[in-house]
Amino acid sequence: MNTMSTPEHPRSLPVPDAQPSDERVPDAPPSHERVPEAQPPAVPHDCTEALLPQVAALVSRSTDGLIGVRALLDSTEPLAALGVSSLSLLRLVDAVEETYGVFVDLGDRSLHTDGLRGLTERLIRLGAEATP
Repeated sequence: MNTMSTPEHPRSLPVPDAQPSDERVPDAPPSHERVPEAQPPAVPHDCTEALLPQVAALVSRSTDGLIGVRALLDSTEPLAALGVSSLSLLRLVDAVEETYGVFVDLGDRSLHTDGLRGLTERLIRLGAEATP
């Protein structure tokens, strides 16, 4: 044990030696383990299925019909791979914001990498709901 004196206490006060503790907080991960990043909440399947045709119609309209609704619904490819241009994405984001009242960030890279299902799930997480 070390000793320490302070101006208020001219006598030496005992200070316990710092020793590493083997005790760990039970809920804390070990320092060498990485904590995985939080995943976005899962989107209910029925919500996605209800909104898919509506989003497909918006995508089709934003491409002036160059990509049909059926082709979009049948594909798992990213929208860019299907031929959705940056101008079409701009039109799509405009239509989505107007139709569903949600803000979509044009800088979000997932707009270029997600397919129709990924886009639809993202819109649901942002608050979009299927319209009757």
